Amino acid sequence: MKSGLSASKYIRNNKRTCFVLILALALTFTAMYLVNYLLKVTEESFKTPLLELPKRITYAELTIETMGVNPEDYPDGGLGEAIRDARAATVERIKNSEGVRDAYYTQVLNANYYAVLGSIGYEFPLVEPEKIPEFLDHMGAKLIEGSLPSGDGEILVDSTILKNNGLTVGGWFMEQHYGKTFKVAGVIESDVMACIGTPNGHYNNGWYIVILTDEAHSDFRTIAEPLGLHVTALDNIEDRPQNEEYYQKENVEVLDRVNRVILLVVMIFLAISVLVAYISFMRNRVGEYCLYASIGFSKREIYGMIMREMGIIFGVGILLGAIFSVIGMAVMDATLVHPQGLHSAWWYPEQVASSLTAYIVIIGLLQIPILITVHNIKTVDLMED
Repeated sequence: MKSGLSASKYIRNNKRTCFVLILALALTFTAMYLVNYLLKVTEESFKTPLLELPKRITYAELTIETMGVNPEDYPDGGLGEAIRDARAATVERIKNSEGVRDAYYTQVLNANYYAVLGSIGYEFPLVEPEKIPEFLDHMGAKLIEGSLPSGDGEILVDSTILKNNGLTVGGWFMEQHYGKTFKVAGVIESDVMACIGTPNGHYNNGWYIVILTDEAHSDFRTIAEPLGLHVTALDNIEDRPQNEEYYQKENVEVLDRVNRVILLVVMIFLAISVLVAYISFMRNRVGEYCLYASIGFSKREIYGMIMREMGIIFGVGILLGAIFSVIGMAVMDATLVHPQGLHSAWWYPEQVASSLTAYIVIIGLLQIPILITVHNIKTVDLMED
């Protein structure tokens, strides 16, 4: 009685040919996963400043109309004083609102945060030194190096921003933008990457009403509506909902589209390469398949052997790809991600599912040449005829 066809025997006897195919599958899986990983580093890193920080602080740049000032009411002058009075009254009303710890109209600077792909800038206030302890307490921040600001133009930088921008205590903050205007006085650490500083003249990124809120009131509408402030599209509001929308549209959705395009391109090239390799693979084994048919194996059994061989090759390739991916992520974490103050995660089940789906599609495409080859198998005597 004939024994079953071995799927592993050919692989053991043709290690070089099979290893090349396994390595190609493994490196493709690794490349797709590491590209996704690098894209997700940007997504993971931006979560804190765009999703967590706005739960504690809101910035509002309101139009004079929103604050109740109509320029037509001041044809003979006095508009500037009216605006200042209205703004002061608005800030005071906001300060006394539920969920608000403090509010003030002040200058702001940007903290720039650079990821693998792209960067973001988020505001932080410039206040008088006596307001800084309250701000740090509200942000859950603690001083870990240097000293609290006591003079003009002194900045407390979050430890992540310090690392990300290559700053040092005593160095100049964003010297490329402001020159030698703002000095890093100290380093703070918090869960929300908060920064704070003191003003130095009128070097700034604008003036805002800065509102220290609790999470329940981090949507500015929950503060404005009870006060009768009718916010319009002309008002510049940077609160939790606005940042969440920006994070989703400009970060998550954009990076997902990039990842899908890369995945598609890689899989097209892989599919073509594997199809060509497998067609050549089977063409060189036609005699072997015919011999199996001659000694009594059915075409179904030969097809089963081919599929088992393919399963081993693809399975080992995916397993090696997963191992290479872990090694690659560990290396990049140690050399690129953590030294730049970025954040990462290693496990992305949706990417694994996408890669496996792509491999299944390739296996499906391979059924065409496989079935054609199996259908054309002849016994030795028919080959001689």
